[in-house]
Amino acid sequence: MSDPGRPNQRAYILVGIQPGTEEEVYAELRKIPSITAVDLVRGPFDFVVVAEGSASDLDQAAFRIRKTTYVRSTVTHTVWETLPWQEVSGS
Repeated sequence: MSDPGRPNQRAYILVGIQPGTEEEVYAELRKIPSITAVDLVRGPFDFVVVAEGSASDLDQAAFRIRKTTYVRSTVTHTVWETLPWQEVSGS
């Protein structure tokens, strides 16, 4: 769980799996408490996972994902700063 005095952090974790194991991996990902979203995607990775919590929560989520059966690779992107869309888009 996240530390009460610290703001939540967010990470996007790209997950590559063994083909044909989507249902099994998805079921395991849903069991990890700090994961807030899982998207099945096309491309070099199979899932984009969003995890939120303390830095320790994000580390634990990434390690649990890596240890999940049928997971072949992961790439973790931690959010450094969230920018308001109006500032980015110029709207």
